[in-house]
Amino acid sequence: MRVFADRRTPNTTSDRAGAVFSPFRIEGHERAGQWTQRAYSVLSELAEREPAAGVSLTPLRELFFRRLDGDPWWAEFVRGYERQTTIPAGYADSVRAIVPRMNMRRYMPWLESRVLEFGGVLVDRRVPDLSSAFATGTQIVVNCSGLGAGTLANDTAVTPMRGQILHVRTGMSIPECIVEEGSGVRTTYVFPFEDYTVLGGTYERGETIEATDEAVLRGIVERCSAMLRACGYSGVEGLVRERLRDLAGLRPARVVGGVDEAVRLETERIGDNHWVIHNYGHGRAGVTLSWGCADDVAKRVAEIFEAL
Repeated sequence: MRVFADRRTPNTTSDRAGAVFSPFRIEGHERAGQWTQRAYSVLSELAEREPAAGVSLTPLRELFFRRLDGDPWWAEFVRGYERQTTIPAGYADSVRAIVPRMNMRRYMPWLESRVLEFGGVLVDRRVPDLSSAFATGTQIVVNCSGLGAGTLANDTAVTPMRGQILHVRTGMSIPECIVEEGSGVRTTYVFPFEDYTVLGGTYERGETIEATDEAVLRGIVERCSAMLRACGYSGVEGLVRERLRDLAGLRPARVVGGVDEAVRLETERIGDNHWVIHNYGHGRAGVTLSWGCADDVAKRVAEIFEAL
């Protein structure tokens, strides 16, 4: 197996992700549900058995500006799910659950090491088109090119969605991850890790400049502070003791029918002996869908080999 990439950790968009398992970021149709449940299972197992992966389990509180009609579709498979009876001022509903959180500064290098451990080869190369990927005799190509799929797969639904976050050293004790229902281009979340805390964030559809904006970052800090105060935290003035990193990344969204995570996972046959398995368009839900989509891809590869 060879992996072609023009960027590797620590310079990928995934390195700049939050990143907490967020089932509420993806529509609950059948395949997404299966992918999400599988990813939750694998990531939870990594948290318990693979400390080098940088995955841990954390309480997550989700705050909503509207009253939920009922329990969300993912409530049945996450640990510790509960609908909150005490709702912070300014919100209409709240749920809690135990979910995996990924320290991406450890998780991404660990994933790369697993590729090498299983005999994979990492090639620092930009692929100009899918036909060039078959030039060395390869029969099966898995297209996980993210935003590059817009060109490689000629898919006009692919669009960047910029996210801006901060890594800070905080003077507060925050024993849970908290995320507020997104509104427009904004979403607000606080994700504490061992050596830094993530403050976010934005969903800026169509933005192509991979850079932060100081005014936006100040707004993120203000929104996070207000959310923590509403949740009853004291000492919020000490939220940012030190700014460690300001990060921006272009999420690979795929927009179809108003859905920003219209994932394309399907097999395309090219000629008699070439296949492309497309796996892109995960937008904000890349980590949440990752292992489930990977399982789907692996099954498709196996089916092609069996048919040869």
